[in-house]
Amino acid sequence: MIDARRALSSAEAETLAAHATPPAVVRVEGGDIVDDVDGPRYAQGALLGAGGMGEVRSVLDRRIGREVAVKVLHRGGGTQGAEGQRRFLREARVQGQLEHPSIVPVYDLEIDASGDTRLFMKRVRGVTLEQVLSALAAGDAETARRFPRRRLLTAFVSVCRAVDYAHTRGVIHRDLKPSNIMLGEFG
Repeated sequence: MIDARRALSSAEAETLAAHATPPAVVRVEGGDIVDDVDGPRYAQGALLGAGGMGEVRSVLDRRIGREVAVKVLHRGGGTQGAEGQRRFLREARVQGQLEHPSIVPVYDLEIDASGDTRLFMKRVRGVTLEQVLSALAAGDAETARRFPRRRLLTAFVSVCRAVDYAHTRGVIHRDLKPSNIMLGEFG
């Protein structure tokens, strides 16, 4: 949901424009699901972030009619080639098996004919804990109003519960830091 109290960013405007396209028609014929996606299933959207292994983009799933995020591994497996692709696939499978309210759900994993690897997941909106802490340290009154100590402690408990859940399944997050924690309007 876009906050009506502020101007739209170019990424949000692009997303709204993408949503103007109606979703594909899906029907069942003889027990098979048939869709009428004209062109690619996913309509490319704004760049959300990039790193050494790849980038994350907002895309519209035209079959479902919802915005999702897609993490695309750089061609050739990122900075580590085949080993990078192996790690990416393993991380995707592990994340896909962690079903917890504070862990981003995975929707799909795809490797196309050219070897490009994509991970489709929930599109998360909000600000990072790093952004909030920096604004609070700078004395930003609006951030202090939006993120009082109680809300931050509640978020911290949620992170601890998610990490505990992952640990009970043998998963250790090796890059847990404020810039990797997203705080949304509803959690």
